[in-house]
Amino acid sequence: MNRVFNVSELNARIKDRLTTDLRLNDLWASGELSDVVNHRSGHRYFTLKDETSQISCVLFRNKGKNLDFELENGLNVLVFGDVSFYQVRGHVQIIARAIEKDSGLGSRHQEFEKLKKKLMAEGLFDEARKRQLPAYPSKIGIITSPDGAALQDVLRILGSYPAGIILSPAQVQGESAPQSIALALRALRGKADVAIVCRGGGSTEDLWPFNSEVVARTIYQSDCPIVSAVGHETDITIADFVADVRAPTPSAAAEIVKPDIAGLEDTLQEWEVRMTRSLSTTLERRQNKLSRIEMSLSASTMMRRLEEKRCHLERLSKRILSAETDKTALLKTRLDLAQGKLDELSPLATLTRGYAIVRTERGLVRRSSNVELGEEIDLILAEGRLRCKVTGRDLRGMNHGGE
Repeated sequence: MNRVFNVSELNARIKDRLTTDLRLNDLWASGELSDVVNHRSGHRYFTLKDETSQISCVLFRNKGKNLDFELENGLNVLVFGDVSFYQVRGHVQIIARAIEKDSGLGSRHQEFEKLKKKLMAEGLFDEARKRQLPAYPSKIGIITSPDGAALQDVLRILGSYPAGIILSPAQVQGESAPQSIALALRALRGKADVAIVCRGGGSTEDLWPFNSEVVARTIYQSDCPIVSAVGHETDITIADFVADVRAPTPSAAAEIVKPDIAGLEDTLQEWEVRMTRSLSTTLERRQNKLSRIEMSLSASTMMRRLEEKRCHLERLSKRILSAETDKTALLKTRLDLAQGKLDELSPLATLTRGYAIVRTERGLVRRSSNVELGEEIDLILAEGRLRCKVTGRDLRGMNHGGE
């Protein structure tokens, strides 16, 4: 039977093998920096990785004081040092004694920059197409892991704001995360006024799904504004560039989406004060106007106005009577003139001078030949009428004798 080791014995043997392998001392290792932490003690902790593997590294303060560049995620470097085994935790790492920049950036960073340039050229990052967030959303969508702390942070900030919260769960880490996030975004179509895509902090590897093309294009195609809140403030992803608004953290995203209730209350109070003042001023103005009307309607004022109206009415009556008298006199004068003209033309005026009108049953007689001897005629005089019989006639005129 093979020997059974306890953990301490096993780790001691591993350490012994590693420390006695001269090839693991004074070595150079190349790779891409990830998860860089500049500790306040001056030590620098980071991960060195390539396409398939990674190893932890540490650069202690006394070895890093002459470093002439900053360690940044995605930077390709050469690390000189020794492989060390921390027996207590069974942890393998490189104790770096020097670090140099390698030629070019890491493969992950190159992939990031390539996709960024591609999407930028297509207009996915254009500020002109980014939408304003609704002032008072009634439905807020959240795309994240239902088990993550990011969801709890968002819900805590939203608090009692009266909006419908729609959780569209997604896997936010791992190889299948990009498709999961994209499906969760599509599931919100037509259901939310605004949506938050979020997850908590993590390593570059952890956040990498948010640098995928499928997530970027799905955010771009969303029918509602998207707020991206991935990792911490220093973490920048492709999703941040495409989203309508970027928030440094999930909590900050909730603050952005949630209306400023305190500010709104202050505004409403200010409006209330302004409306109260306006109403008070209007009421005072109306009261003053009413007082003036009441004064104008007092008994003495009404009697004075009534007397003024009565005097005015009397003046009008006199003017009407005077006008009527003048009009009557004028009409009488005109009538007398017309009467005189009629009298001049009337046959009655002729009769008063001794003439008579002769009529028979056949009508008016103008000639003596119009009557027969023995025929009865009527003589119309200025006063009265005569019934006569014709006993003779003179057809020649007034200066000749009759028949």
